[in-house]
Amino acid sequence: MTNTKEFDKTTTIGFLGAGNVGGSLAVAMSNAGYPVIAAGSRTFASAQAFADRIPGCTACENIQDVADRVDFVFISTSDDAIRTVCDQVSWRQGQGVAHCSGAASVDILQSAADQGAILGAFHPLQAFNSVENGVKAIPGVTFGIEGDDGMQSYLRGMASDIEGIPISLRPQDKVLYHISGVLMGNLLAVLGSVAASMWEKFDHTRDEGVRALAPMMPAVAANLASAGVPQAVAGPYPRGDIGTIRKHLEAISSSAPEYLPLYIELALVGLPFAVEKGALAPARSQEIKELLESYRVTIE
Repeated sequence: MTNTKEFDKTTTIGFLGAGNVGGSLAVAMSNAGYPVIAAGSRTFASAQAFADRIPGCTACENIQDVADRVDFVFISTSDDAIRTVCDQVSWRQGQGVAHCSGAASVDILQSAADQGAILGAFHPLQAFNSVENGVKAIPGVTFGIEGDDGMQSYLRGMASDIEGIPISLRPQDKVLYHISGVLMGNLLAVLGSVAASMWEKFDHTRDEGVRALAPMMPAVAANLASAGVPQAVAGPYPRGDIGTIRKHLEAISSSAPEYLPLYIELALVGLPFAVEKGALAPARSQEIKELLESYRVTIE
């Protein structure tokens, strides 16, 4: 193998990192006909559990064994471990190696490039809490891809084959791209957790809050997908219901002051969308902004 143009659906694949992201991708790739034949992890037990999900996949005792068995390696460890793992492997000329980080560029794989390997990045813009749910969630997911033309062609084809949507990213775009995903994935889950915890403030349980609020999330996502921004923005802010907003602020201040900063900042950054939608007059927006900021002062 001398260049990425030779990477195709027959190229043997190995994974270093046996977590939910790597496991979900590996199963999806295998289901689409890609030969995922080797897996390695910090523990052999994890590698074995990973391999057991994929026909023809072998768990390896160490990461070098994985690299020696295959022509293309995906590093699906935590972001902080990618460079360390890459540096520990002896790579071959023309071998492919791609990491699955959304925030890091391919430069963290420089030690592989120095040995003649060809670099890429393949990041699914999705939250993975298990392999089973992850595989189901991949169709329709956007994949952020880096690499030279041949690498991009291979990875874009792979993304499409597992029913994802490939996009090309420049190195300087990666962090902002990843922030958008963290806001929608990790921090949206945090926001949902905060909203559910509010139920404990009025004599119900957080679990009841989850059951009541979780069905709202797919509806919000559907509204965003169908109507877009800003038309999907709804609630008391676009309506200009300043009386309701004042009640919110009073109740949070007295019953859940720990959530007051979050509520205020989210409301403030949302006001321009309400104005852009045409539902909230600029003068009314300014009035609401001043109300919110008056409560912000009490925090500071």
